[in-house]
Amino acid sequence: MLKKRNEIVDNIIQPPAWIRALFVAVFAMASYFVLLPLVLVLSIAQALFTIITGSANANLKYFSAALELYVSQLFKFMTYLSDVKPFPFSGFPEVKDDSLLKESAVKKGAKEKASATSAAVKKPAAKKKAVKKKAAKKSPRTTEVDAGDKGASDS
Repeated sequence: MLKKRNEIVDNIIQPPAWIRALFVAVFAMASYFVLLPLVLVLSIAQALFTIITGSANANLKYFSAALELYVSQLFKFMTYLSDVKPFPFSGFPEVKDDSLLKESAVKKGAKEKASATSAAVKKPAAKKKAVKKKAAKKSPRTTEVDAGDKGASDS
């Protein structure tokens, strides 16, 4: 009985146990005050993107997948399933699902093509504006000349 009591006292006195308990408390508060609102904001933003554009935003999907891995890593540490401290004490988990990366790249490529096409379409309009400006600049000169001719004919 005395040995068990001494073991308990030794376990209580060990600094690593207290340090881990402190980390667990800090990560629990961070997950409550930061991660839960962040998940709520991501959910609302993704819902709005889906309503407005008709499809989910690929960048938000990728970030959500990375956040899910981080939360998993965080909960494993907090529940003593893992001894690896989560971010910022180790690297932020990377998403290994290539479909999310490809989807994001495909959408970026489509946006670049669309902007290149719209830029090509806008160039003739820009030329028309330049022609109109040149015509507008010439018009006042002819008006001045006409006014000068009228003055000469009046005298």
